[in-house]
Amino acid sequence: MANDRESPTSESVAGPEPGRPEIGGDLGLSRTIEALLFVADRALSPQELSEATDAPLGDVRAAIEAVVRAYEGRGIVIIDHRGSYRMVSAPDLGEFCRRLLGMETRTRLSRAALETLGVIAYRQPVSRAQIERIRGVDSDSPLATLLARSLIEETGRLDAPGRPAQFGTTDMFLAYFGIPSLDALPDVHIPQPEELGETKPTGDAPPSGGSSAS
Repeated sequence: MANDRESPTSESVAGPEPGRPEIGGDLGLSRTIEALLFVADRALSPQELSEATDAPLGDVRAAIEAVVRAYEGRGIVIIDHRGSYRMVSAPDLGEFCRRLLGMETRTRLSRAALETLGVIAYRQPVSRAQIERIRGVDSDSPLATLLARSLIEETGRLDAPGRPAQFGTTDMFLAYFGIPSLDALPDVHIPQPEELGETKPTGDAPPSGGSSAS
């Protein structure tokens, strides 16, 4: 007697793609974390993911590592910003994404903004006065540009007169430059502010040629 049930095809019983890491079985913790990273509009910490899944923090960290490995070299990547994680499109595919969404090619950052961003990336958290001591020029305009583009954010306040704000990079900084984590930044010597003594800002640095943003 013929069996009315369909026989499984080779496609339906095929295992995972050769060389591609698995990220857990049905309803596995890694798959759940993958979904949470997909729907989130910001970077999520292991603690937040632990609270959302009711899973032990150690299991969550292991599951995050599995998801990160699974997405290596793919069109979607997981970036790690100060221990929090976010799913973004691969930076080298940005032109195709902008084309689909009808977005104009992003305006380049000026030399002043790039210098300021470099100081913040390597010396965070850092205040405006400390940035200006390192650069030797006023940094109000590049700081405003970087804040407007969500490449930096206020991370705290110094315990000093006036309680000046301190700045650090955001996860968007990593996505913008295609860096998986702050640990992947190349080795560059940026002096500590105290190494330079007192430096009076002399005015903002001129933008690089061809740039149209401050």
